Amino acid sequence: MMVDNLNVSREVKQALLNYQNLLLKWNKAINLISSGSEKDIWKRHILDSLQLLKYIDFSDKIIDIGSGGGFPGIVLSIGGVKNAVLVESDKKKSAFLARAAKFSSNKIVIIDERVDEKFTMNCDVLTLRGFSSINNIFKLTKGIKIQKKILLLKGKSYDQEIAEAQKYWLFDINLHDSITSREGKIVEISNIKKLI
Repeated sequence: MMVDNLNVSREVKQALLNYQNLLLKWNKAINLISSGSEKDIWKRHILDSLQLLKYIDFSDKIIDIGSGGGFPGIVLSIGGVKNAVLVESDKKKSAFLARAAKFSSNKIVIIDERVDEKFTMNCDVLTLRGFSSINNIFKLTKGIKIQKKILLLKGKSYDQEIAEAQKYWLFDINLHDSITSREGKIVEISNIKKLI
């Protein structure tokens, strides 16, 4: 099992297995992940999400925007993050997240709203996976007060997204290699300011 190299406990592995089984069951009805990625769920989804734990303190409050099937929010909570807020506007996906949250022993709050410029909240770390372009993320989340950083799981066009965002925003950026994709990166962003 590919979670072994992330040094998680037997209890966490079992909780992730239970979560995976629930996800596959619900996926038949509400399309949480593409059917083509079901057979590779550990690498494509669970391990991809778990690798963010390296950049988060367990005591951090995270907000995960567009949580969908629980990536990365549910996985990070199962993995040890003590306080997670999952924002998902799709009511059926929110219902799934409420069920999946039971596999975590940590606090999870689910908010079934759309995120826009008026959405306000505070967090230490903001996480997003497959949500939108970096520029659009900055626009939509400007009401969220982020104490530490944003963590994005991005595919091969990450450099184009960064260049586009730099036309409108100042920000600090660190790129980390993804353990699940040669082309993708974990994009860590802090100190975001709008250019006038």
